[in-house]
Amino acid sequence: MKKIATAVIIIFHLVGLLGFLIPAAIPYFLKLVPFHLLLMFAVIIFSYNADVKRLLLFVSGVFLCGYLVEVLGVHTGKIFGSYYYGDTLGYKVAAVPLLMGVNWVILIFSVGQTMKALKIRNSIAASALGAAVLVCFDFFLEPVAMKFNYWQWDWHEIPVQNYVAWYIVSVILLKFYYALGLKQQKYIGPAMFLSQLVFFVVLFMTA
Repeated sequence: MKKIATAVIIIFHLVGLLGFLIPAAIPYFLKLVPFHLLLMFAVIIFSYNADVKRLLLFVSGVFLCGYLVEVLGVHTGKIFGSYYYGDTLGYKVAAVPLLMGVNWVILIFSVGQTMKALKIRNSIAASALGAAVLVCFDFFLEPVAMKFNYWQWDWHEIPVQNYVAWYIVSVILLKFYYALGLKQQKYIGPAMFLSQLVFFVVLFMTA
């Protein structure tokens, strides 16, 4: 099951990357972005082979916190800076795509699992390092997200405030992840994170 799930993660990211690198295919692949995120979310849920109640608590907690932070961020401009969402990520409630909650779940789970794979046992150190890794990931994500209308920054400038907020939110959510003691899932987390990282780094370099 783990190997099949890992193969699905890698193959779908590679196919998506190829689609985004072919100009004529981009409009079609943009429509598939929400389905891709939901598929990755489903892979995490259905491949997990430990305490499902803890996993559901993690998913619901991170989804809710991540989504509400985005709502506050969009409507106040005080958290990440002044930005708004485009149409790529699908259906919105309060001007924020519901999939942003899903995206936070995927990122926190995959980075948390990756830190465990690196044998970082201390939850504070793992949360701090994992958050730093996510900020680096966001550095590559932001220009690509703007190009493909995931979201847009006012004046097309990404503020430093955004990266500071990403770090703080990530530390809090990763600490929540470790507090729940979710079992390490071999291959799944690192494959998910590295696939996303490669996807956005390549598109960053070609944007």
